[in-house]
Amino acid sequence: MQISGNFSVSGVDSTRAAARSNAPTQAEPSSPAITSPVDQLDLSPEALSIGQSQSSSEVFRADKVASLREAIAQGNYDTDEKLSAALDSLLEKLG
Repeated sequence: MQISGNFSVSGVDSTRAAARSNAPTQAEPSSPAITSPVDQLDLSPEALSIGQSQSSSEVFRADKVASLREAIAQGNYDTDEKLSAALDSLLEKLG
């Protein structure tokens, strides 16, 4: 008998033994089918309300998005003033 790294067993005797052990007998009841686990996500009512309140109060402004994309493409969106303001805002939120 030879066992390889991918956990396969080779050899005549091992094949016969496996075939005999896997063959259902009339005395044994059949085993239940093996099923794969199913992923599931449960959100609390609070989490659901947060998502709903943000989507209903926000308005998509295509003109603002277009102007920001253009500024980024031209390379003049990131300025020292904007970076400083973003850092100040972050530090305020962190306390």
